[in-house]
Amino acid sequence: MLSLETFLKGQVNGPEFFEENYFTTGMLTLVDRVFRHLGGGGAGSSVFQLSQAMGGGKTHSMIALGLLARDPDLRSRVLAEKNPAPRLTRCRVVGFNGRNTDAPGGIWGSIAEQLGKAEQFARYVAPLLSAPGPEAWKQLLGGDPLVIFLDELPPYLEYAAAVPVGHGDLALVTTTALANLFVAVAEMDSACLVLSDLAGTNYRVGQSSLEAAFTRAVQGITSEAKRIAVPITPVNPNGDELYHILRKRLFERIAPEADIQNVASRYRDALREATRMNLTTTAPESLYTRILDSYPFHPDLRELVGKFKENEGFQQTRGVIRLMQMIITNLWKGQKATELDLIHPYDIDLNDDELASEIRTINPSLSEAIAHDIAHGGDAEVEQIDLANDTTDASDAARLMLVASLSTTPGAIHGLREFQLVDGLQRPGRDLSTFKANVLDKLATRAWYLHNSPDGRYYFKNQQNLAAKLRSTAQSLHSEVVDRMLKEHLEKDFSPSLRDCYQVARILPPLDEVQIEQDKTTLVIVRPGGQANRLPISSDWQDWWGQQQYKNRVLFLSGSRDTFQKVLDCARQARALQSIGDELRAENTPSDDPQWRALDSLEDRVNLQFSAALKEAFDQLVYPSINNALRTSGIELAFAGNQSGEATIRKTLENAQKFTTKIDDDSFRARAEARLFGSAETKVVLWSDFKRNAAVNTSWPLHKVSALDDLKADCLRRALWREEGNHVRRGPFPPPSPEVAIRELSTDEDGDGRTYLKIEPLHAEAVVYETGDADPTPASTPVPTPARFEATALRYRFLAHDPAQPERVSAVKEWTAKLRLKYQLHNRGDHYEVELSALPKAGGVTIRYTTDGSSPTPMLSATYSGPVRVPGGCRVVCAMAVASAYQLQSEVVRITIPQQGQEERTLDLAKPAQWLLKTKLDDPGQVWDFITRLESTSAVTAHDIGLTAESSDGLQSIDYSGALDSGYDGPTLRAVTEKLADIVQGGSLRMTVGGMRFATGQGLLDWLQVSKQSFDLSKVRQ
Repeated sequence: MLSLETFLKGQVNGPEFFEENYFTTGMLTLVDRVFRHLGGGGAGSSVFQLSQAMGGGKTHSMIALGLLARDPDLRSRVLAEKNPAPRLTRCRVVGFNGRNTDAPGGIWGSIAEQLGKAEQFARYVAPLLSAPGPEAWKQLLGGDPLVIFLDELPPYLEYAAAVPVGHGDLALVTTTALANLFVAVAEMDSACLVLSDLAGTNYRVGQSSLEAAFTRAVQGITSEAKRIAVPITPVNPNGDELYHILRKRLFERIAPEADIQNVASRYRDALREATRMNLTTTAPESLYTRILDSYPFHPDLRELVGKFKENEGFQQTRGVIRLMQMIITNLWKGQKATELDLIHPYDIDLNDDELASEIRTINPSLSEAIAHDIAHGGDAEVEQIDLANDTTDASDAARLMLVASLSTTPGAIHGLREFQLVDGLQRPGRDLSTFKANVLDKLATRAWYLHNSPDGRYYFKNQQNLAAKLRSTAQSLHSEVVDRMLKEHLEKDFSPSLRDCYQVARILPPLDEVQIEQDKTTLVIVRPGGQANRLPISSDWQDWWGQQQYKNRVLFLSGSRDTFQKVLDCARQARALQSIGDELRAENTPSDDPQWRALDSLEDRVNLQFSAALKEAFDQLVYPSINNALRTSGIELAFAGNQSGEATIRKTLENAQKFTTKIDDDSFRARAEARLFGSAETKVVLWSDFKRNAAVNTSWPLHKVSALDDLKADCLRRALWREEGNHVRRGPFPPPSPEVAIRELSTDEDGDGRTYLKIEPLHAEAVVYETGDADPTPASTPVPTPARFEATALRYRFLAHDPAQPERVSAVKEWTAKLRLKYQLHNRGDHYEVELSALPKAGGVTIRYTTDGSSPTPMLSATYSGPVRVPGGCRVVCAMAVASAYQLQSEVVRITIPQQGQEERTLDLAKPAQWLLKTKLDDPGQVWDFITRLESTSAVTAHDIGLTAESSDGLQSIDYSGALDSGYDGPTLRAVTEKLADIVQGGSLRMTVGGMRFATGQGLLDWLQVSKQSFDLSKVRQ
């Protein structure tokens, strides 16, 4: 290593020095300013301070200037056209290195001796009691051009502070002498002074003394000379000079420009691919330009070195040169250099003792982090990750993080963000698409000394992180606890929610604990084990399945690869995280504590790793297939978002046509008939056997539990199947026989009492009829359709037939009218008169009555022929309509005759009452108003309802008639009406009400009052 003393003794070869060293901008500035001043060019300054941390190139700059000052010929060759003083001759050069603390004459004595004028400063040297003044300095320094070097003064001044001189110390005398020297040189045209500081070293006392000298010197000179020292930085820490220096010092030659451009292009393309995958946002073109400047070094080298260049004791330029020299030597010896396009910041072999020692010297506190996490002969965590991944990504990334963590300067920013790691790692041929999952996420759970800052920087620190606690906690867990954790995790992932593909999940069970049911499919998750046979489940499980009755009710999830240990390791970590969280809660750790954030981050990563391990381990689904055999399909589990294990199994089986959701089409019915009835010829099957066949037949697909019952209901509804007790018969069936459907629509109570019917032929084209007892034939009177049929006779007989197929005729369907009897009681003053009328008004109907209260039997009653005078003393007249030819009779009507002295009773207010007057509502407003009043009135029902909903264009019309024995209350009538209104929207709505029933007669009167209807006792039945 060159020193100022070596140069002053003439032991530095000038041409060789400039051949091996790069001329930095700072060095050129120094040379230019000094020679212009000494050559009379009016530089304006004669004192220069080289300001840079230790090892930053200050001594080299002095030696370069000294060599050029002493040798005008060398100066001309090296500077050529940049020589600022071509006429300047040889200069004198003297200097002092502050590490020479034993110099007998101190600084000024040493300078005087080198100038051959020791006797001139004899009185200031022996002893060192007084400092030379400015004039004494000028007399000493006068003569030919002179360059003075003062290098590394702080160590000397620190030493001088401990040497007593008179009432003070040598440091005070030296400081005064230096201040006077600065003043003297500042006023001289033939002398220049170059000194260096040692910022960042341990010589704080000496450095402060040097600064004090400057301060006193500035205060002691005129305003024209106040710029006493020009600060110059020998090496620009923010430019590309570091690359130039390294190339000059470490390489004889580098690749041609075309090769360099090719390397830069390939790195640019690699970064462009990373940008396309959203791994980084760095512009690829900027990397291209930076590589052209930094080759053969990766351009990130300068930024990473800049993070620790201010470390106390680190030689900024000299230290980097030494470190890179060691790296290059290691690459060359290990024959790695031939494989590299660039020298990267991560090309530091920390398993090399010399290199590892150098890195530990930069920051000794990270020694344990290096040994445990980064490099330890293949046993460090990142080395194990690389071994599993078969890459060097983890080691390279960790070394980048380490270099970015070496700074010991207070307030320094440590570490790199994810995109910065990608920028530093990406190179031609490297695939970083899985970098986060395969490296960062694994480092977060395995590296003990890796930390993550709030702004996302990864850095190493001499403090164990949560991952270290995770590892120790995980290793202490009992295997039973881990097994339970794994089962809970699998239970959550595979617990059936839709329950259509499978209904029961058994997690890693013993053989003898699994029971199969006929109507439930069981998923059995079996431990993967790399079985030798073609199925990923053991022969024990295959034998067990072969002994099951319901073979089509079992699924197996397993794997053929022996990766189950990864699953157990992840389960162990997941359970350990739970324990750590429980500890934090038990200790009442505040919610804003960084440990919670770190725990959340770890949980996310562990869960991702857990899912990845499960995906890798359980990659085969085994299910029953044709010929009573088991079949295997590959399965790719996905747990992202709301995706569950059940969903993935459903999809896999659906793709394999072992599971179906298409249970509503005829193809499903056709398959069921072909496979579950027993054989293609079987038409009848016991329903329990049908369902059992679905559980036994391995060619039958899986589906939701209710699918077969739903199929049965649908086939029965569509008349494709028929239910015969506990059996089911499948079609096709013979065509159904013709039938006649008769529905009573309404009756006319005010006219002739006729009944309106709706007559429809079923499974036939036409209907004919005869009245009375005559049998209808296809030649009988046809029933007009679709008009209402008006029944005025007492009996009709109907026949449905198909004119195109004369043999298809129905059985005769008979309809008989219901006889009703109406009466009126007239008060004639001295007697009462009863008037009777039978409905319908058809031939063959007679009315019989009695006046003694007895039942009007044929033997003990009179035949009504006109109004009957009620005999005196008669209390009740009983009457009944009879049609003997058809054996029809009406209900007996009891007519109470008021007695003399009693008021005529009109209505019993406490007894139930039936209102027989028909109500007709012809617009929607009336209909809804009626329904609303019916809902608000208790114990009232409407009977014989008729509803019509018709669209405004007349193209849609729906009729509804209801004759429930219990009648319609308000909510029931509203539900029916709303359904019709929903079907035919925006049209008209009409309703007829044949009668109403009230709990009391008072309720009837209240209803009539609200609806503004007149009371008519003849329309009331009690």
